[in-house]
Amino acid sequence: MLQTSIPDIQRQNLAHTILILKAMGINDLLNFDFMDPPPQQTMITALENLYALSALDDEGLLTRLGRKMSDFPMDPELSKMLIASVDLGCSEEVLTIVAMISGATNVFYRPKDKQAQADAKKAKFQQPEGDHLTLLAVYEGWKNSKFSNPWCHKNWIMDQYKHDIVSCGTNYDRVR
Repeated sequence: MLQTSIPDIQRQNLAHTILILKAMGINDLLNFDFMDPPPQQTMITALENLYALSALDDEGLLTRLGRKMSDFPMDPELSKMLIASVDLGCSEEVLTIVAMISGATNVFYRPKDKQAQADAKKAKFQQPEGDHLTLLAVYEGWKNSKFSNPWCHKNWIMDQYKHDIVSCGTNYDRVR
């Protein structure tokens, strides 16, 4: 007998998927004909999460905020954070934080034989307000070092991707 993996829709947070379906006008999700239906409790939890984020109204319909959130290909918590950051005047910082927490790896390098040294360097970036501002402090330090690889090594920060950061200035045709 062949073993198959469990479909993603049955094992992941459905909040973003539900947000997209709602934006497409599909509102009766409990009776929607999914190819691989997710557990009903998972669906209900995601709906409650979207309601708590003000993406859905009391009737389970998409709000104006929910429609904006559906435009972002990310977890609803992050999209709401980005939208709110514009009004709060901190969108540059929030974009940086979202990019860093959306990455596939931890930014701190911590080899087993040098954990104490790595932890001491990490402590210099720690922010009492939490991990998000700690990540922002790391990015700001790296930016202030002109994105230096030696700075990363000195501070036990991952530099494994080794991509140059190149700006197009105001020539946005390259970005398009």
